Amino acid sequence: MLRVLEEFRDKLDSIILKGFGHRIVLWGYGYSGRFIAWYAEYYHSIKVDYIVEDNWERSMPYEFPLFRSSLFDFGYKDVKDAIVWLTIPEDDRIFLKMHEHGYVKGKSYFNFLEVVYGNKYTNEVDDSVEIFYQKKKGIRDVQFMEWLEYVYDCNLVTSIQTQYFDNKNSGGHYYAITTQKEIFPILDKCHCIPSENDAIFDFGCGKGGAIISFLDYGFKKAGGVEFEKKIYEVMLSNFYNLGIDTKNTVSCIYGDATKITEALDDYNWFYYFDPFEKDMFVATINNICESLKRKPRKVTVININPTFHDVVLQSGCFMLTNQFTVDMRQRVVDIFISSTEKG
Repeated sequence: MLRVLEEFRDKLDSIILKGFGHRIVLWGYGYSGRFIAWYAEYYHSIKVDYIVEDNWERSMPYEFPLFRSSLFDFGYKDVKDAIVWLTIPEDDRIFLKMHEHGYVKGKSYFNFLEVVYGNKYTNEVDDSVEIFYQKKKGIRDVQFMEWLEYVYDCNLVTSIQTQYFDNKNSGGHYYAITTQKEIFPILDKCHCIPSENDAIFDFGCGKGGAIISFLDYGFKKAGGVEFEKKIYEVMLSNFYNLGIDTKNTVSCIYGDATKITEALDDYNWFYYFDPFEKDMFVATINNICESLKRKPRKVTVININPTFHDVVLQSGCFMLTNQFTVDMRQRVVDIFISSTEKG
């Protein structure tokens, strides 16, 4: 685990560990709520029992296990004895609801936003700043990467569409972050226990969120390639702010991913989150195949949102060993390993 995230984990654990032996009501199921539900189960095997969310979409299926805040009024089962985890700002309505039903702040209900960010959980952004340097505006989410923005002045969360890129016709896709909540379950499915000899390479590494997650998981070496110069510079700034060694621990390249060849020989894990159009994807897979010829080894390819699934198989270098879904908008993940190793 990264030391820069120790304080954040301590803040979460100061609330979550009080949940042992209690039912849990999670109030708020935006990104913060989903993150807290994942974190509590992933690290402490504590499962949320009831989810309260008043902002339902019309398309939400009724069988989805959500309740409105009126759940507290019904005397339903053991809700009155549960601990409430609040992941949205506490307004007068929430305050009155909690006190009306006997919940005590700091004992039977807890506000994660306040515990993590104090009274600074709203982030004001100067809209005149160029999109590459803008941070998320509005209510902060409770999650690893926004904590790093808050404490270490990083810039990780804000997505950037290709219309803003200087290299609009490069064949790359827009920037969006992937975090531990999505990456850790994928690596777990791969039965990954990083050793000193393992190294992972991110095609389209963006601002460095996935690389930070890989280091947090336990990889000692990570690398990547990013073709958009301003995004690449933001990534380097993030690593500098976090004290990440860009000589020995992380090695990221600015340039065309299809031109990365011999450098791939230093890696045995490769990560794609839909970074390219087909021609670029084919070229990078072929480059990994050539690397395998130069340096035979077991290689694992993680491919999220695998639009070009067949390309990997048709290369003749890999076998599909797992296919599953994770908690994100683009849910499908393919796992390939080098076919000589599988055989």
